[in-house]
Amino acid sequence: MSIEQQLNIPSPIHTVSTSWTDVYGITLSIKRDDLIHPIISGNKWRKLSGIFREFAEESYSEVVTYGGAFSNHLVATAASCAILGKKSTGIIRGEEPKVQNAVLKLCKLYGMHLQFVTRTEYKEVNRTYGIQDDKLYVPEGGACQAGTVGCKNIITELVTAKYDKIMVACGTGTTLAGMAEHLQALHQLSKLVGVQVLKGKDYIKHEVENTYGIQGVNVLDDFHGGGYAKMNTELVHFIKDFNRETGVLLDPIYTGKLLLTIQKCCENGTIARGERVLAIHTGGLTGWFGKWEELDL
Repeated sequence: MSIEQQLNIPSPIHTVSTSWTDVYGITLSIKRDDLIHPIISGNKWRKLSGIFREFAEESYSEVVTYGGAFSNHLVATAASCAILGKKSTGIIRGEEPKVQNAVLKLCKLYGMHLQFVTRTEYKEVNRTYGIQDDKLYVPEGGACQAGTVGCKNIITELVTAKYDKIMVACGTGTTLAGMAEHLQALHQLSKLVGVQVLKGKDYIKHEVENTYGIQGVNVLDDFHGGGYAKMNTELVHFIKDFNRETGVLLDPIYTGKLLLTIQKCCENGTIARGERVLAIHTGGLTGWFGKWEELDL
């Protein structure tokens, strides 16, 4: 069975209702890329699909990629390689912990060899890309031009659906770039809104412009909640309420911040009454593995 036969593509779109969507009179739909696969979900698969498409399977026997100790990308790569029958190696940023976390253990369950390097060494290699010595090197997070290719399908799968705004969380800008390129060709780029989940004024906007050559993408960079992977009481309470009201589990790193931003945009009038908003659920639910101790449940 091929890897594509094990995936839920195209991913479904669910319209949800909450107390605040009712108050502000918006229609909120979610493209459930988290349902693509239990582990290889969301934009992790979208980016990997473009990279795998660029290289014939027989041209390499092993995949080498990069990430932090809680990287969803590492897990997705390990699971993909297990299905493809390829060896996999994860280059991990930082010293090896005495006790490995759930993400790293899951990577090992899928057969990934873990190699820990210093942060200085990691900075020098984490965007290495291409085939060398029978190995396919994939940049951290799948952040490369080929990684944008699969992300275009997020838009093509919408078919004739009509939305006033399409919103997605951003960590590297790769997913946003792929979506933007397709919407630009359709002359609908104004619909797309990126929500930056890490600190840095115009960081994602500049990444999309300088790395992928796409101008004019709207990125909100004031809703990061303290920085990448940072959680606060407001975010935790919002996710708990959203989960309870909709049954849709949000992750704390990306999609939780995305939906909280949508609520705040309703509050400040950036999203107007009557608008139809599509949020892209980019998966990454294993992001909870490093956050259990921070939750007051």
